[in-house]
Amino acid sequence: MILAIIFGFLIGIFVGSFFHIGFGFFLTGLLFAGIFFAYKNFVPEENRRILIFISIIILGITLGIMRVSVSNLYATSQLDNFAGNKISAEGIIVAEPDVRESNTKLTVSVREINFENSTTSVRENILVMASLYPEFHYGDKIRMNLTLKEPENIDSGDGHIFDYRGYLRVRDIWYTASFVKISLISRGHGSLIKTGLFKIKHVFTNALNNALPEPESSLMAGLLLGTKQSLGKNLLLEFQKAGVSHVVVLSGYNIAIVATSIMSIFSFLLKTDATASVQPTFLKEMFRPKNLSFGFGIISIILFTILSGGGASAWRAAIMVLVALLAKKWNRDYKASRAFGFAIILMLAPNPLLLVFDPSFQLSALATIGIIFISPIIAPYFKWVTEKFSLRDIISSTIATQLTVLPFLIYTNGLLSLVSLPVNILILSTVPLTMFLGFITGIVGLVSLWLSFIPALFAYILLWYQLTVVHIGANLPLGTVMLSAFSPLILILIYILILVFLYFLKKNN
Repeated sequence: MILAIIFGFLIGIFVGSFFHIGFGFFLTGLLFAGIFFAYKNFVPEENRRILIFISIIILGITLGIMRVSVSNLYATSQLDNFAGNKISAEGIIVAEPDVRESNTKLTVSVREINFENSTTSVRENILVMASLYPEFHYGDKIRMNLTLKEPENIDSGDGHIFDYRGYLRVRDIWYTASFVKISLISRGHGSLIKTGLFKIKHVFTNALNNALPEPESSLMAGLLLGTKQSLGKNLLLEFQKAGVSHVVVLSGYNIAIVATSIMSIFSFLLKTDATASVQPTFLKEMFRPKNLSFGFGIISIILFTILSGGGASAWRAAIMVLVALLAKKWNRDYKASRAFGFAIILMLAPNPLLLVFDPSFQLSALATIGIIFISPIIAPYFKWVTEKFSLRDIISSTIATQLTVLPFLIYTNGLLSLVSLPVNILILSTVPLTMFLGFITGIVGLVSLWLSFIPALFAYILLWYQLTVVHIGANLPLGTVMLSAFSPLILILIYILILVFLYFLKKNN
């Protein structure tokens, strides 16, 4: 029944994202759900579960549709009256600046607008395109002279259109501005926690940059922190062509490594009897090394996810890792499918627009579906592959994720990578050691640049190997095929065929 409410909620959000349905539907949906639930008392017992299932599905659909109807998708902007006009505005940078090759994108919470000698108080986010210099930081209060404009969907020229408006609406942004004149008013208006985390991130990435050359240092930052934009357009395109762009996206794998490492470190440090001076039983239990290391692990996951920028894929992964740790702590059975469903609902309840308008959420969810549900079906067919270096798991999980992700990727950007499987096999087994060496390099680099060169040398060898494999794979003749755009109905048909194929595959197994 939990699956029914989740499935219905997802259907409702999907439908509500394309059709604005009023409050009358909400009442009608509740009425029908109640009728089916009440009617179960008048049918034979063997049919009652079906009626309960139908009533829960209807309830889930109704809740999903109504959640979207009260979201930002159909809300009006406070800035509508100022669009297209030259205005002066004051605001605070509320997210870490997104530094690109030739510009910086700033998410600014506008607090005050001056237009035609009058001042208006507002509170709404805008996306500002600024030059690389002077540099601005999270929490800076700035004054801007700008012209607001509605974001336009991006047409790649080959029929593939990216819904940029929806993508920004997920982030509570209605308007953008380019060629903005910015001046700093004051600093320190952001959250103390976020400010501290971003400073740590900046110092850590500087330590990596000092110890490693480019583009190896950018790749290491992508592996550890998910900062893939620092790789640059050309290198990112090579990763896409080689089918390994997921390597530089923060995933549950990265977060699990961080949590386990921190818990192990604190468990080691706290092996001295931390409870010796604690008398009450509940305090003694609280200060046990295991409980303290567990607590630090939980906090580290949350802080690390915020530090990485808190993208949809990162939070999905973080929630699933947190559920796994809590299940282990309380000796409960951990089912990845339930944890995945819980993570999806927990993310979509406050922000339902993620389902339709956020590609990173969609790809992360599809990849997770492949690993959880499809990989076990495929794995038995690769018993002949050695388990050394996790090779069998890499092959089965790569094929599984390709089955779920590839059709959607082709639909969105038209790129079909024919070298994805071999490239993934060649580099994924080296990623854990690379991340470990990168972490050591960054930490040691905070103390001594010269000492950081020792782990950096071994990290550089692995990073150079990974970049070389990606470069060769991306530039092989016919390694990547560009396909023309096709309709959503064809995408649905492809997924139906994949489901049928997997059904027979599981049946035969």
